[in-house]
Amino acid sequence: MGQDIQEHTGNEKTRSRSTSSGSTVHQGIPSAGVTAGQIDLEKVAIGSFNQTPTASTSTEIEEAPSTNTNMAPPDGGYGWVVVGACFLNNFSMLGIMFSWGIFQQLYKDEVFPGQTSAVSWIGTLAFGFMYIVGGVCSLFAAKIGYRKMILMGSVFVAGGCVGASFATQVWHLYLTQGILYGLGAAMANPCILAAPSQWFVVRRGMASGIGISGSGVGGLVFSVLIEKLNASIGHRWCLRVLGIIVWCSMVISAILIRQFSPNGAQAVNVSMKDVETMRKPAFLLLLSGVLLTSFGYFSPLNLLPSYAVDHNLTRGQGAMLNSFLNGASFFGRFAGGIFGDRFGLVNLTVFCVGASALTTLVIWMFATTLPVLLVYVILYGLMGGGFISLLAPVLAEQFGTGSLTILVGITFGVNGLGSLLGTPIATAILASLGGDVVDGVAPNSNKGYRGAVGFIGGIMAVGTCVLFLLKLKVGGKRKAIA
Repeated sequence: MGQDIQEHTGNEKTRSRSTSSGSTVHQGIPSAGVTAGQIDLEKVAIGSFNQTPTASTSTEIEEAPSTNTNMAPPDGGYGWVVVGACFLNNFSMLGIMFSWGIFQQLYKDEVFPGQTSAVSWIGTLAFGFMYIVGGVCSLFAAKIGYRKMILMGSVFVAGGCVGASFATQVWHLYLTQGILYGLGAAMANPCILAAPSQWFVVRRGMASGIGISGSGVGGLVFSVLIEKLNASIGHRWCLRVLGIIVWCSMVISAILIRQFSPNGAQAVNVSMKDVETMRKPAFLLLLSGVLLTSFGYFSPLNLLPSYAVDHNLTRGQGAMLNSFLNGASFFGRFAGGIFGDRFGLVNLTVFCVGASALTTLVIWMFATTLPVLLVYVILYGLMGGGFISLLAPVLAEQFGTGSLTILVGITFGVNGLGSLLGTPIATAILASLGGDVVDGVAPNSNKGYRGAVGFIGGIMAVGTCVLFLLKLKVGGKRKAIA
């Protein structure tokens, strides 16, 4: 009898051992904080007490928690270093891309005059490849790790800048400043977008917003820097200097970045659970809304410098508009994450896209003076910046972080399809309505630009409607899954 009591007491003590996450199981009943993996572990452990203890059984009980226990994101700590690394990468890599309008204005007026439509494809190829190929690269990033992907990407991005400096034909720029740069960005971008959301829960929106806001600061700085370098040392040496800057920034970012996985794994594969997530109506609605919005989202960055010059403003004022738009985008990306945490990430996503469409149709459509255009770029930068910074947190909130890199890659791949086609479509509308510049003259620039702006604002308005359906389905703050 005494031996039975002693064995029962030993079993109870063993059952009440704390797991590595801090949860304790008393008398075989798990606490609310225990995960499914931990419950299975306890069942295995409890079942083993009905057998005669052996050395191998004891070893399994001791080692199992270290391999199967889920860890909660720290909501800080080294996560802030990761956020800083993402900010630095976006500052250079995306900052240069978001300043593409400066190069487009230079190429179409001086380097390749009369080839506006052809030149417009260079920047959209970079954006399109970054997002579309990024969907494929996200699978490799999840498998081999973020650091290696970013280091490989840095070589392609810098090579694209340097290669473009030797271009003598438009198709040379397609291959270098477009495709090569875009491929390098595709390797790094899924890692940079996913990493902050892995380290945070309560401050997820804010962390993601800070990381991605680097592109806004970079766009502000590089819009001015590129204009100055083009004027002082020429566009060829300007591209070489940019190649050095972006390579150094991306290498430092790669050294500092780390992944965080709830189960400690640094590599994931596509599972049936991921496939089921991709089939969910909520995910399909999100993809549809992102696709429609992306057709218009990047076009203002590419067209505004040309719009300014064609409306009797100077090239410097056109560059200033790009700088103000990128500067406002920084605050929009940063504030978007903070307000998204407070008012709901899906809620704010719908608001940002709707406000971007409204300002485009109401303000830019009729703007012909610098003050009005400044009002537009500030408002558009604030709202548009919020949209792009909220996508990764929305995915993490609604579908979990287990395969976040893959889901981010797919979502931004769809985004890339719209960004690849949006500006060329808008430019084609501009040219077809008489807004293209031939021999220094635009026959009917006002009519052409209004057609292009109408397309940009209209397609984003349709995207707003689809995202509103997503809000109705999942709720502004409610998660689609636990």
